[in-house]
Amino acid sequence: MIDVAANLLYLEVMLRRYSILSCLLTILFFSASSRAIWAQKLEANPANYRQVMKRLKPGCTLLLAPGIYRDGLPLRHVHGTKKAPIVIEGVPGKTTFYGRRGHNTVQLTDASFIVIRNLTLDGRGLEVAGIKAGDDTSLGVHHITIEGNVIIGHGSGQMTVGIAAHVPTWNWIIRKNVIRGAGTGLYLGNSDGTCPFIGGIVEYNLVENPIGYAMQIKRQIPRPKIPGIPVTPMTTIIRYNRFVKSDGPSPAGDRPNLLVGGFPKIGPGQKDRYQIYGNVFWHNPREALFQGTGRLSLHDNVFVDGSELGIRVAPHDGFRPKDVRIYHNTFLGVPRALSISGLAKDAGRIVFGNLLLGCDAKGSEKFDMRVRERDIARSIKDDTLAWGQLDVQPKRRFEIKRIPKTWLKVISNDVDHDLDFLRQRKKSWRHAGAIFRDSGKAKPVTK
Repeated sequence: MIDVAANLLYLEVMLRRYSILSCLLTILFFSASSRAIWAQKLEANPANYRQVMKRLKPGCTLLLAPGIYRDGLPLRHVHGTKKAPIVIEGVPGKTTFYGRRGHNTVQLTDASFIVIRNLTLDGRGLEVAGIKAGDDTSLGVHHITIEGNVIIGHGSGQMTVGIAAHVPTWNWIIRKNVIRGAGTGLYLGNSDGTCPFIGGIVEYNLVENPIGYAMQIKRQIPRPKIPGIPVTPMTTIIRYNRFVKSDGPSPAGDRPNLLVGGFPKIGPGQKDRYQIYGNVFWHNPREALFQGTGRLSLHDNVFVDGSELGIRVAPHDGFRPKDVRIYHNTFLGVPRALSISGLAKDAGRIVFGNLLLGCDAKGSEKFDMRVRERDIARSIKDDTLAWGQLDVQPKRRFEIKRIPKTWLKVISNDVDHDLDFLRQRKKSWRHAGAIFRDSGKAKPVTK
C-alpha cells in the first residue's frame, strides 16, 4: 500500500514538472515567434510596393529595390512602436520616387514610430512637398525619423517645401539629408501657430540654394489637446547642419537662412528652448543669416558672407525673446555680427566669446573679440568666400579677459556646451570663436 501511494505521489510530481516545462517551452516558442514577427523584413519593387505596404506592422522593415517609383509613399494610420518601429529603406542614390501632380510624394497622416531612410525624392518641378505631415490636424504625427534622403526638384515656387510638418508633431529626427534647390528647405509648423513642432532633432543636413528659407520653425500658440503630446519642457536641437543660400531672387520676400519662432506664452511649451550649435550659415544676399525669438542658445556656429547681419534676435509675430545665450560663434564677411532687441521683461541675456572677423562690433558685448580677417588661416581661391573654399580655424588663439562666473553656471545647462564646432572638447571658456584650438593648417568648414 505504501509503494502504491509513493508511486502515485511520484507520478503527480512528474506531471507537475512536465506541465511547468511545457508551459516554459510554450512561452519560449511564442516569444521567439513574436520576435520573428517584429523583425520581419519585406522586399518590394516599383511594380508591387503599394501592395506590400499593406502588410506593414510594428517591427517590419520594408526594403525598396532600386528603380523609379511613381505612385508616392502614403503613410496614413500607420504606426510602429517605440521598441518596434516601422522602417522604410531604399538603396542610396538608386531608389527614386517621382513627384505626382496633386500629391505629396511622402505623406504622413496619423502616423508614428516610422523611419524613412535612403530615398531620392524628385519633385520634377511640381508644386508638391517631398515629405509632408498633414491632412488631419486633430491627430499628431510623432516619433518620425527622416534620414539619409536626397530631395531635389522641389523649387517650383517659394512655398514648395522639401520637408514640411503641418500637423502637431513631436520627437522627430531629421538627419543626414540633402535638400537642394527647394522653394523652402524645411517648413515645420503652421503660420497660424496651431501645429507645433516639439522636441525635434535636426542634425547633419545640407540645405542648399533654397528660394526662401533653408529652414523655418513656426511660432506656437497654446498647444492643442492631443493624446501623447508633450506637456513637460522640451528642447529642439538644431546642430551640425549647413544652411547655404545663393543669389537667386525671392519673389515672395527675402528670408534668413534659418528662422525659429516663439513658443507658447502660456501652458505646456512655454519653457521650451532651441539649442542651435555647430552649424554653418553660409551666404545671404539680402537678409540676416539667422533670425530667432523665444528661448535661444546659439553656440559654436559659423556665420559667413552675409549682406546684413549674422544673428538677429528680435520680436517676431508677437513673440519676444525670453532667454538668449550667444557664445563661441565665429563671424566672417558679415557687415554686422549680431543684433538683439525687444527682450521680454526680466529676460536673460548672455553674450560672450564670439569672434568677429572683419565685422562691425556694434551690438556685440565687451566679452567678444573683434580681429582682422588676415589673422585666420584661410584656403581661399580667387579671394572669394566661395562655399567649400574657406577655413575659419584661427592661426593663433584669441582669448577674452574674463567671463562672469554666473554666466558659466547658466550655460552649463546647454546641450554640448563643452564641444566646439569641430566637436573638440573645450578646455577653458575664455577663447573666442567656434573653434577652440588654433592651427596653421587649413580645414575647410565643409569637412
